[in-house]
Amino acid sequence: MATTCGFSPLYNDKDSMKIFKEIDIGKEETPLAFLIQEALLEKAPFKKSGKNLLYIKPIIKNSYGIITTENEITRYSVTLDVEYSLYNKETTEISIKNNVSATSDYSAAVTRTGFATEIAKRDTYERLADTVAEKMITEILINNQIKYSP
Repeated sequence: MATTCGFSPLYNDKDSMKIFKEIDIGKEETPLAFLIQEALLEKAPFKKSGKNLLYIKPIIKNSYGIITTENEITRYSVTLDVEYSLYNKETTEISIKNNVSATSDYSAAVTRTGFATEIAKRDTYERLADTVAEKMITEILINNQIKYSP
């Protein structure tokens, strides 16, 4: 006879991802919001015809990490904060309202070209979008598990 702790991973249940077929993604029309939407769509089966809407509002914060003796910035720290809410399109009842955030760095060394710095910045934004998308999906799954647990 095997005993278990009762823990069941969220992604273990293949049916758990079905909830996303009832969710459409709404966002501000910014390049950063587009990156987050793309990351969400890669991770879960969202549908435009869903009865619920996941509205995302991203805010980016830059800070300077390292400044050389020549007063040149060589490292940036970037924090992405996303306010999001999940609500029913018809009733406008909100089921989840929360914030998620992630932080990452990129280099802008004086020996690099402006193009290389822009690529590093873009890669950082993509990493941040991927991280916050994962957090949002996990929180939606947890909320759904709690809502429908016996």
